[in-house]
Amino acid sequence: MRVTIAPHGGQNLRELLLDAGVRLPSDCGGAGTCGKCRVRVLDAGGWNSVLACQYVPTAPVSVKVERDVPIVRSRGIRCSGNSAGLRLAVDIGTTTISLAAVDVERRRIAARREELNPQIVFGADMMSRIAAGAKLSQTPLTPVLHKFIDEAGIPPERPIIAVGNTVMAHFLMGRSAATLGEFPYESVLPMRETLAGRRGGLSIRMLPLLGAFVGSDCTAAVLASGMQRSRRLSLLVDAGTNGEVVLGNRERMLVTSTAAGPAFEGATLECGSLAQAGAVKATRFSRGRFRLHVIGGREPKSVCGSGVLDAVAEAVRVGRVEPSGRIVGHDRLELSQGRQPVYLSQADLREVQLAKGAVAAAVRILLAEWGADASEVERVHVTGKFGAAMTIASANRIGLLPQVSAVRVRRHGNLALLGAIRATLAPAPFVEAERFAANCREVMLSSHPQFEQTFVDSMRLQPWN
Repeated sequence: MRVTIAPHGGQNLRELLLDAGVRLPSDCGGAGTCGKCRVRVLDAGGWNSVLACQYVPTAPVSVKVERDVPIVRSRGIRCSGNSAGLRLAVDIGTTTISLAAVDVERRRIAARREELNPQIVFGADMMSRIAAGAKLSQTPLTPVLHKFIDEAGIPPERPIIAVGNTVMAHFLMGRSAATLGEFPYESVLPMRETLAGRRGGLSIRMLPLLGAFVGSDCTAAVLASGMQRSRRLSLLVDAGTNGEVVLGNRERMLVTSTAAGPAFEGATLECGSLAQAGAVKATRFSRGRFRLHVIGGREPKSVCGSGVLDAVAEAVRVGRVEPSGRIVGHDRLELSQGRQPVYLSQADLREVQLAKGAVAAAVRILLAEWGADASEVERVHVTGKFGAAMTIASANRIGLLPQVSAVRVRRHGNLALLGAIRATLAPAPFVEAERFAANCREVMLSSHPQFEQTFVDSMRLQPWN
């Protein structure tokens, strides 16, 4: 795509393109470090490759843009007629928005869509979004909902059941998330009670938030897992950008969040990407090289989270990466050497270690707070896009998850959306959510006396001790 952009108010090219409706990947939030907003610009000096977030044009320029933010997945969008029985359930994630048109009369999903959160242009993580502040008003979330409502034929006056992390909840409800970006990290939205309001002409109901960074998406995931009704000690892990961990049973629950970052979604890695065509989704090292499984069966162009996990675990297994995270004998881990090499750099390995260490440390801290050993966990629920696609053996090999029997582990694509769908079908989940939310205790890792050392210890790429 080629567009002409004129300078305005000292804005950089990324901001000018956004005003023109062109969204570029910007995992670093415009800091100039991720390199993913690179475009070609024709100015007085000819065609040049520039980072859009660092380039401020002083005269009109022609810009070649090779990519825009794509829809991730869409299924069954066109429904016949304007059915009065349809309702919208939505999970608003930091990276992806998942929408479902729920036929409450037939108790089925009539249509689904998954697309990138348009706010991703302000950064891949929540703190980047909070820092963007007023700029986010340029990219509200409600147009995404309106578009799906129109296409699926959902009556727009019907209440929407929405879930999301605490920051996304603030944005959806039209509240500033600034207080979540600084100590003591407090929400301006009420905790542990159903939220309701109107935004962009839509009536929105949201399941209770459980903590400063433990959102209603986690509440919905608990509901869908059933752990709030079980006697057995269960662990729920969502290892997304904002990692959320729950430990408990029907008596009580401990919840926490950890800044896992977007490494396991591939966003910040040199050859990383979301799970899309051309991305390595799984790999095994055999006969001296990595054997790759690529989405769409194409030539590999990138590597997504599940492929990253496999590659690191396999490299550790065969001695190409040390438990300390150091790549042995090379400056990067080559996965493929085609026209567009796919690899993990040493810096990428450090990103993976930070993400793995954050999640594993959160689990360890909750176990310590409960007074339990990992062997006492009878069920492990792993959810989210990364969680559903991960190889459990790889997660165990690098110590991302406790060493529990594979029969105790359940992988789920999107428990948060499933919980929202159930809350769309009947009011009982709201009552149940408020009941178990009252028995939840949030553990703040930032102030926990053992977290720093536990985090450092958890960064090693080795099985759980």
